[in-house]
Amino acid sequence: MKEMQQIVKSIPAEAGSVALGTLQATSPAALILSASEMARELAAVIDKQKLYTVIQGKKFVGVEGWTTLATMLGVTAREVNTTESEGVYVAVVELVRMSDGACISRASAECGEEKPWNTRPKYARRSMAQTRATGKACRLAFSWIMSLAGYEVTPAEEMPPIEVEAVETNSARINKNQHRKLEATISGYGLERERVKAWVKAAWNVGHLNDLNVAQFQTLLPRLETWAAREYEKNAQDEAAMQAQDHEEIITHENKRG
Repeated sequence: MKEMQQIVKSIPAEAGSVALGTLQATSPAALILSASEMARELAAVIDKQKLYTVIQGKKFVGVEGWTTLATMLGVTAREVNTTESEGVYVAVVELVRMSDGACISRASAECGEEKPWNTRPKYARRSMAQTRATGKACRLAFSWIMSLAGYEVTPAEEMPPIEVEAVETNSARINKNQHRKLEATISGYGLERERVKAWVKAAWNVGHLNDLNVAQFQTLLPRLETWAAREYEKNAQDEAAMQAQDHEEIITHENKRG
């Protein structure tokens, strides 16, 4: 805090008013003090919800933490477009101020060329490209506030997979962050948790998801994506069949009327 006060004292007080999102102040010095207060509140949320990944002893915040900061500043993410070429997806995302729709940051990111993403379903690659672009746009605009909060300024999703892997043997039990990721993945894909637990029990004789080891965890995650893709395709086929049946019934009804 003393360090921050020294920085503030070094900023000319006569500078004009400044604003960032909904964060406004009469001078740059006042803006930094306000940002410091916001950083403390942000850190409380990130720590409580565990919205970070520890890599080599440093905390890298995931996109949920970055978008939390954006929301605190009255800013939201908006997808501009997402394109695909030979399995590689490139997403462009803007950050816009909710009060007037002004764009304050814009970034692009890709997914699909590197392992393990090059073997994952298309929808997963598309989603990760959008996630990375969102985190990057937030980093370009708000990295200084994230630094004030005490975290690394690179979103966790931008870190190379080899660095993200926990320093554990494959036989070690998964940690709390990995368990949370597993539960969030199951929920996010709309899978039935009890069916996943039944498969885990049958495959490895493990009764609880938090008792999985790292090797099992790494095997299960891509399976969840495969199951989700199959469910999506099945639902799409069922919907198409229902629409075709409805169409036939309408034609039959019209023929009878004629």
